[in-house]
Amino acid sequence: MQEYVIQIDFVDCPGLGYAIFKCTEENNIDKIAMEVLPKASMMIKFRCPSASQAHKLVSDLHTIAGVRAITFCNQMPYEERECELRTILNSVNEGIIAVDKMGIITHINAVACETLYCTAQEVIGLAAEELLLANSPLVETLRTGQAYKLQERRIDKQGQNIRFLMSSVPVRNGVGQVIGAVATIKDFHQVETMMVQVDKMRRLPSFAQIVHQSPKMGQTIAAARAVAKSSSTILLRGESGTGKELFATAIHTEGPRYSGPFIAINCTALPDTLLESELFGYEEASFTGAAKGGKKGLFEQANGGTLFLDEIGDISLPLQVKLLRTLQEGTIRRIGGTSEVRVDVRIIAATHCNLEEMLQKGTFRKDLYYRLNVIPLTIAPLRERKEDIPVLAQHLIRKICAKLSKQEVRLTPESVALLMAQNWPGNVRQLENTLERLINLIDTTEITGQHLLTWTDMEIGKSHCKAIIETKNTLQIPLPENNQWPPLKELIGEIEKAIIMKVLDKYPSSRLAGQVLGVSNTTILNKMKIQRISQDEKNS
Repeated sequence: MQEYVIQIDFVDCPGLGYAIFKCTEENNIDKIAMEVLPKASMMIKFRCPSASQAHKLVSDLHTIAGVRAITFCNQMPYEERECELRTILNSVNEGIIAVDKMGIITHINAVACETLYCTAQEVIGLAAEELLLANSPLVETLRTGQAYKLQERRIDKQGQNIRFLMSSVPVRNGVGQVIGAVATIKDFHQVETMMVQVDKMRRLPSFAQIVHQSPKMGQTIAAARAVAKSSSTILLRGESGTGKELFATAIHTEGPRYSGPFIAINCTALPDTLLESELFGYEEASFTGAAKGGKKGLFEQANGGTLFLDEIGDISLPLQVKLLRTLQEGTIRRIGGTSEVRVDVRIIAATHCNLEEMLQKGTFRKDLYYRLNVIPLTIAPLRERKEDIPVLAQHLIRKICAKLSKQEVRLTPESVALLMAQNWPGNVRQLENTLERLINLIDTTEITGQHLLTWTDMEIGKSHCKAIIETKNTLQIPLPENNQWPPLKELIGEIEKAIIMKVLDKYPSSRLAGQVLGVSNTTILNKMKIQRISQDEKNS
C-alpha cells in the first residue's frame, strides 16, 4: 500500500463534501486524514495499492461539480507544522519536554534526549513520571498550574547520576484551564560551561578599563572605540609594552563579535612551520607527529570572532603569502588538505616594527601591508604621556597587591615625581615589573623615593644632576662690581644655593634632592637653612 496526499481546490456548493467522500468510497480508497484549508481548499491523505488507482481517483474527482483543480503534495499541513516544530525544538540549546493534560509526553527535543539518555521514540507516549519521577517540576506544574524556575534535579539512569536544572510552565486554553505543561532543562555541565564563558567575557578588558588621564591616550581610545563597531581589519602600532593586546581585546569586547571567541597569538613565539600549523591547522597524517583526526587552526577556532596577530612584522615572506590569500579570499586550507574552509574572522594585527622601512627593504609584502593597514591605530609610548604615570602606577599597585595578597600601598609625591622622570623604554610592562619588584621587597604602607633608588635600577646621580641643572637655562650668580670680589666662601654659597634650588624645583623633597646630589637629607636641610631657601618640607 502506498500513501498519497492530494489538495482539492473547489468552489463551495451544497453537497460537495458528500460527493468527494462518495467518490473515495467507490474507488476503495483508505482515507488516513483530511484537513480543510482557508480559501476553499481541502487536503486528503490516503493509501491505495497502486499509483494507477490513485490517478483514477483524481480523474473521477475532476468530474464532480465545483472541483476546480487537484494536485499531488508531499505532506499534509499538520505534518509540515510538526516538522517545523521539531526543527524549532531541536535548534535551541536547552532541553524541552511537553506533556498533555494527562501527563503524557508529546514532544521532546534532541538536547533533552541527550541529557536524559533516551530517544524520542522511547519516551513519546510515556508518562512524565516514568521519565522524570513523580515530584518533578513538570508534573507539579501540571497538577497545580504553578510555574517553576531553575529547580535542581538529580535522577539515576543507566548507571549515570544525571544532574540538571529544570524550569516549567503550564499550557492553558482560552478559558484558563491547564491542558498541558512545558519544561526546559539545562544539563549541569552545560551550565558550568556557560558560567566559564560568561566569566571569560567579563574578564576581557573593555575601553573603560584602560587607565589613563592624558589627552593623547583619550584620543586614541576614542578612535579605537569608534572603529570597534565595524568588522574591518585593524593594525595596532606601538612600542613593546604599550598595551596593544589590551586595545585588541577592548576592540573585540565592544564590537559586534563580542559573543564570539577572541584568540591571540604572538607570531614571534613560534618557528615558521609550527606557526603555520597553528594558524591554518592540518589534516591527519600530514606530517610526522600530526594528531589523529587532524587539528583545527586558529582561524577556524576564531570563526565568528576575532583573531589577534601580535608582532605581525616578524613573520616570514612565505607565510605572508598564505596569510594574504586568507585575508583576500576568506578561506583557509589546512596543511595536507585539499579543500577550502570558509572562515569569518576579524583580524587585528599589531607590531612594533617600522613596516614602511621593511617595505623598502623587501622584507614585508606591500599587498599584505595594505590589507592589514585598513584602520591604523598608534599607541603612544609612556614617555609621551607621562600624565598617565601616577594613575597607571597606582592601578598597577592595586592589581599587584591583590595578586600577592598584600595590603595595598601608596606612592609618595617624591616617588611619583621620580617615576615620571624616567623614560620607561619598556613602557607599561616595565613600569609594572618595577612596581611588582618593589612590592615584593618592601614591607611598608608606602613606596618612597628612597625605595625606588635602593631597590630598582633607577639611577639618579651626577649625570642626572647635570642634566637637571643645565636644562632650559644656565646657572647665574651675581658678579662683583669694581673688582671688589666677595670671599670665595660666599661665591661658593651662591653656587650651592642655585644648584639646590634647581634640584628642588625638579624633585621637591630634601630626601630625594640629597640622593640626586649625593649628600644626606640632613646636609640639604642645613644648607637650605644657611642659604635661607624656603621650601615646603611636608613630604621630606
